[in-house]
Amino acid sequence: MGLHDVRFLRTSAFMEDGPTLFDLFGGIRPMARTLGEKPSTVMSWKNKGRIPAEKQPHVLHVGISIGLPISASHVMYPLGIPASLRMAADIAGHIMPVACDPQAISQSDNDA
Repeated sequence: MGLHDVRFLRTSAFMEDGPTLFDLFGGIRPMARTLGEKPSTVMSWKNKGRIPAEKQPHVLHVGISIGLPISASHVMYPLGIPASLRMAADIAGHIMPVACDPQAISQSDNDA
């Protein structure tokens, strides 16, 4: 199995109908420019299918501030909600939205 096959499997396991977080930002380069990150960094997030936890609040805050229709779920699952969670939600009847308080203080700030 080659690298392309691994990326396809990872993407197909996560992809749902609708745009990804990367699509909502307009692609890799526009997202990187908007967030103040290198395109290679944002591309690595897309390839891994995750945004590092320490970057997620910033991505959410910037996305909301420029008017993107995103929630914490988009940032936690930038390629779409994993198929396993979608199946569990189908059984349960619905997916509960995830909310994030952009004004919250991080734990590291509280430790000072």
